[in-house]
Amino acid sequence: MISLQVKSRYCCCLALLLFSISAYTQINITGKVVDEKDDTPLPGASVYFNNTTVGTYTDQQGSFYFEAFNLFNTEVVVSCTGYEVLVYKPIAEKVKGKRIIVKLQKKVELQRNKMVLTNAVRKRWLDLFQKSFLGTSKEATKCTIENEPDIYFTQGENKTSFMAHADTPLVIINNMLGYKISFNLVEFWYNDENGQNYLLGYSRYEELGNNKKWIKHRQFCYYGSTLHFYRSLITNQLYEQGFGTFLIKQVMDSSREILLPGEQAKAAAGITMAVPITAHQILYIDSTNNFSIRIRGQLLVQYSSNPSSKDFSRRNIYIAGNLEKGFESYILFKESSIGLNNAGVLSDPASVEYSGYWINEKAANILPYNYQPG
Repeated sequence: MISLQVKSRYCCCLALLLFSISAYTQINITGKVVDEKDDTPLPGASVYFNNTTVGTYTDQQGSFYFEAFNLFNTEVVVSCTGYEVLVYKPIAEKVKGKRIIVKLQKKVELQRNKMVLTNAVRKRWLDLFQKSFLGTSKEATKCTIENEPDIYFTQGENKTSFMAHADTPLVIINNMLGYKISFNLVEFWYNDENGQNYLLGYSRYEELGNNKKWIKHRQFCYYGSTLHFYRSLITNQLYEQGFGTFLIKQVMDSSREILLPGEQAKAAAGITMAVPITAHQILYIDSTNNFSIRIRGQLLVQYSSNPSSKDFSRRNIYIAGNLEKGFESYILFKESSIGLNNAGVLSDPASVEYSGYWINEKAANILPYNYQPG
């Protein structure tokens, strides 16, 4: 038996995030969710794997069960009304065959200084939040946040910034891709002066049905996505799937004489070059068939086809990375080794940063990690 317990408000973000193996591992998981004070069972608690459709609710005894499914490089999220969210990243060898006891701590009411806003200001800030969260794609125009009144705002670190909060999961209906998304918002801030923003949270996907139009739209959304790219990388199918990859390097140009001191002269005399790089050079496979990305710096990724949302975006907003046909994006790898599993899921999504076309990937056009095109 494994016992998990929330120790503080920030435990959900900082603790219990253990590294999981990168390969698919099919296991059963059995558990129970209880109140940490008196072990009272908590029925109706949501238990799900972050950013997937793999989820369930606890029964009247607080019990839950996942049967014969594949682990992903993602967290198990346990959420119950009136309790702190608990997040746990399981290791297959440690949970297989064991019963997990999840102890939730009752939520402490924070004394936040909720801002009293005019209707016009609240509408504008909600619009900024939605664009930062859902995006500006065609899919975003077909999304609705069912409990929008639950979103409230507080002052940020300065007068030009604000923060958004929600004490209950946000419920998003994606009418174009056919998903209901329950989103536990952990943190959001926006700087009104320069447009910089930050979002952290956990998503549970639930199917709205099997309408054929949703199947078609999901497929269109998948091709050219980051999920498509990482899966093509681990199967060594980058070229076949339409991707070209280039490592961005600084190369010295001896023909240029720059009258600056020392290191400044070296930097100014450099030329930025895009050097072709293969999947074998990007990806490292160890003796146990675990994948990891082992390059530092910036990778240029070109896609040779037009993704489904390109025409809509080109008509309505400026698209960075737009090409005559296809697009280009940049991935900045911030760690020397980043785990990647067979589902195309990074062990730590925060270890990469996107620019170019992929900066437009938001909640409305991101597919669940366990999605497979038909």
